[in-house]
Amino acid sequence: MKPDRKEVIIPAYSCPSIVSATLKAGLRPVLCDVNLQDFGFFYEDLENKVNAKTLAIIVVHLYGYPVQFEQIRKLCKDNNSYLVEDAAQAFGNTLPDSPDTKVGLAGDAGFYSFGRGKPISIMQGGLLAAQSEEVYGETEKIYKDLNECPAYQNINYCFSLGIYSLFLNAYLYWLPQMLPFLNLGGTIFEPEFETSKGLGVASEIACMMISRLEKEQEVRKANSKWFAENLEQRFINRGSRSGAYPYLRYPLIIDDRDLRSRILERLITEGTGATGSYPTPLNELPKLREVLADKMEYSCAKILSESIVTLPVHSGLSAKDRENIKRIIEQEGHAN
Repeated sequence: MKPDRKEVIIPAYSCPSIVSATLKAGLRPVLCDVNLQDFGFFYEDLENKVNAKTLAIIVVHLYGYPVQFEQIRKLCKDNNSYLVEDAAQAFGNTLPDSPDTKVGLAGDAGFYSFGRGKPISIMQGGLLAAQSEEVYGETEKIYKDLNECPAYQNINYCFSLGIYSLFLNAYLYWLPQMLPFLNLGGTIFEPEFETSKGLGVASEIACMMISRLEKEQEVRKANSKWFAENLEQRFINRGSRSGAYPYLRYPLIIDDRDLRSRILERLITEGTGATGSYPTPLNELPKLREVLADKMEYSCAKILSESIVTLPVHSGLSAKDRENIKRIIEQEGHAN
């Protein structure tokens, strides 16, 4: 596919796995700054990065919220590049202004993750949706050449999934944060990773979970709406994002860095399930500095890494949990 094009533009603030996948495909990741409204690309920077070597632009729907990409779609079309959606955190969500359009299905291709902490969380695997016939044809060829998983791995997988499911208990969400060696939710760059056709039992479990997704989304939407309406906006910058939306995690932007640090520390210490997010722009992560060899400063990505706090909105979150999160944020805010 377009062998003369080797560059893939990705957000400077996103998951290192995108870099891993781009490199594994023999392509070159090119970073672009983000905006602080919907965490999509800073469009002026994107325009400057697109050129005749650009094979694809990957938009990332962070925390499950869709970015605006109509301009990006036109830019891709004009440059004969592919538009790829990273909807790893947005499975089942729809575009706010087009409820009949699923996130991940509006570009040439979209992919979803079924890994830990995702809307469908079965510890492994994912799904690719190809709208482009060319992309679909190439993907089908790759899939046919993948290895089958040995049958015994189904047993190992079920055992691991059973252990993992313990942490899905609402009363144990605090535990992984108290056990750093688990590195759950950690930011990891894995330059080498295996691919296979996956496990049959994992596919069956994913299908079962998909049937329950709509109910979970309603809960996430309600919890997000509650946070939007009940957290004091003088502490928080929500940008133009909608409050009533089924986020994977509800993002807060706290402009005061010291206040953000205090709030996040207390939220974590008291086991609320709140976290930060990616700690730096991609080119500042220790394992990626040499790989990317990019010394540019991505100012908005830097701001985002230093100001964001994400809150849980899953179905295990109780009204008491929400009130506790609100209490902590307001106590630290008023003490500022």
